[in-house]
Amino acid sequence: MSAFQWRRPGLDILIAAAAAAAGAASIVLGPPSDLPWATWVLVEASALTLGLARTLPVVALALNVVLIVVTDLVVPGTSHVAPLVAALTLGVVAYRCGTVTTAVSWAATFAAVLVSVGRDAGALLAGADGALRILSAAMAIAAPVAFGRYLAALRQAAAVAEARAREAEERRLVETRAARMTERAHLAGDLHDLVAHHVSAIALTAGSAQYAATHAPDREQRLDAALAGITSIHDSARQALVDLRGLLQILRDPSAPDLLMDPEQMITDAVERSRTAGLHIDLTHDERVTRAPLALRITAARVMQEALTNALKHAGPGSSVAASVAVSDDRLLIDVTNTVRPEPAPDLPPSGHGLTGMRERVEVLGGTLAAGPTGTGWQLSAALPLAVRP
Repeated sequence: MSAFQWRRPGLDILIAAAAAAAGAASIVLGPPSDLPWATWVLVEASALTLGLARTLPVVALALNVVLIVVTDLVVPGTSHVAPLVAALTLGVVAYRCGTVTTAVSWAATFAAVLVSVGRDAGALLAGADGALRILSAAMAIAAPVAFGRYLAALRQAAAVAEARAREAEERRLVETRAARMTERAHLAGDLHDLVAHHVSAIALTAGSAQYAATHAPDREQRLDAALAGITSIHDSARQALVDLRGLLQILRDPSAPDLLMDPEQMITDAVERSRTAGLHIDLTHDERVTRAPLALRITAARVMQEALTNALKHAGPGSSVAASVAVSDDRLLIDVTNTVRPEPAPDLPPSGHGLTGMRERVEVLGGTLAAGPTGTGWQLSAALPLAVRP
């Protein structure tokens, strides 16, 4: 049992004791009674029922309704403690209970008051003045009901506002979590596109340089091959650092201009790096592509990057690649077809995310992607609708 539950009986006892003290004061200061012991018993009984108002308001009110009538029968006109306690308890009933219970409680209290007043001075309730007095009594007894219902409405409004605030906070947390997951997925895709392409180019260039340096006919040719490979590796590594720094700058300051959003330059750089690594690339780039929405052009550049990376990994240096980015009707088309050399390609570990990442990028914009073997190599094709889906 919690500390709060332990304190509640103590508070009820304190309320009952205070009410009993007030009842005793009303007896001492009030008019004398022919039956003082009965007055003390009935008044203190009414006062003590106030200790039940917080936990059992309907029971407390029922006891007071009975005590109003009994007090008037036994010691008429000596105390108004029972009606006062009944009014207070009726307000608690209106605050805690429903409309039907409140209405029945008001009717019972009103009936007890009418019985008491009518018994003491029945003539006061007769005629037009009597009807006015009855209406006044009804309104007086309705006052605590109205106050209790008003407080109940405030409590309900506060509970609804709290529930809405809690739902809004939960919704905000869910949206924030979803936004973070989307940002992480986007970051993972960008890192994969950047790192995988550059590292693949570096690894293949190093392999080609190593092969040329060990199989060249003379020392001078071996040195030239090694120098060319080192220069190409240096250029690729430097470009990788530039791209990564640009990505980090965007992450640190989302309002900064996106340094990676030059799609045409991205395609050009990817083709040059792949050529340096040993691919023979024939690129066709439709000038109308530059008028396509930026999101489509960026996706096309990423797909081209990944397709050339796959060609480097799986076909190897010396392979021929026919790449094109074009506009046809209402679509932007990307096509990359490569041949496969007879000898095995360099052994590079697959990332496992290349085709999956490309397909996700394309499908987000409402496009399609297909990839598979041809008779002499491998072909990747993607189509993006020029009307970007929101």
